[in-house]
Amino acid sequence: MFAVILLLAGASGAYYAWIDLNKRLDEAAEQRQSLTHDIATIDDSAVFLDFKNNWQGQVSTFDQRINTLSEGLKELAGRQENIRRHVQKSLARINRGQLEWGLSETLQVLHMANHRLLIERDIAGTTTALNLASKRLRALNDPRLLPVRESISRQIGKLENTPVPDWVGISLKLNNTLARLRQDIAGAATAREPQPESSSTDSNENKQTPWQKLAGQVKVFIDDSIKITRKEQPSSMLVNGQDKELVHEFLRARLLSAQYALANRDDQSYHQELEAAMAWLEKSTHLTGLGHLANELEDLNSVNLKPELPDISEPGMLLAELLEKMESR
Repeated sequence: MFAVILLLAGASGAYYAWIDLNKRLDEAAEQRQSLTHDIATIDDSAVFLDFKNNWQGQVSTFDQRINTLSEGLKELAGRQENIRRHVQKSLARINRGQLEWGLSETLQVLHMANHRLLIERDIAGTTTALNLASKRLRALNDPRLLPVRESISRQIGKLENTPVPDWVGISLKLNNTLARLRQDIAGAATAREPQPESSSTDSNENKQTPWQKLAGQVKVFIDDSIKITRKEQPSSMLVNGQDKELVHEFLRARLLSAQYALANRDDQSYHQELEAAMAWLEKSTHLTGLGHLANELEDLNSVNLKPELPDISEPGMLLAELLEKMESR
């Protein structure tokens, strides 16, 4: 009996164990199906999509920051390279010898001479600067500087052959012309056209009535007071004194403007003002005796205030090349 009871108990335990195992297998199968379904539908899950979009945004932000940092690093590397080059140049200049420093000073003098000629048109000052540069190169006593000195000598020869306007002389001529302008115009004669002779005879005058004689006298008076000329000829309706004063004021204004242009070295305005004065004199045919004034204006107008300047940049370029070769060693 005891053995039978044990067998029944074991059988009962095995049966319940088998039932529990089947129950767990069913639960596991359900969980596996649920997991399979979740895996199949994970791309459509709102939570996963939010998570995915969030991480993609963060990754994009990180990429932009990395690109920005990369560009900053490249820019920093470029600045460091520039600083390195500047440091090398500074060290090269600091370690210069007496010859290099002397050449640099001479090169600066040559640059100043070139600027002086092009900007100020000062030929005398430019020649002085070139002579100083030549003396400085001679003091350095280096045979490599001989071509530069030869070039400087050629430039000095070019400057000596360049025509230099006599600014003081031209200004004095203008002052003298202005001082004598009123006197010359006041002494000019006024040309008058001959009056036509009367064609009436004494017999005709005797035949005229008193009213006809009075009308004829009025007509003669009006003809003497007013003179009508052609369009291209100057009008003589002004009083002689007023006409001469008008000519004087116009010519004086033109000569003063020419003097101002001369002080500013403005060649174009200088010639424009003188040509306007000459044209006015040419049209003023009713004033005679101003030929000497026209000749003076023509003589002043023939002056070239800005002659062509030579190119003196050759010695500067030669010296710069030599200095660069010496520093690159």
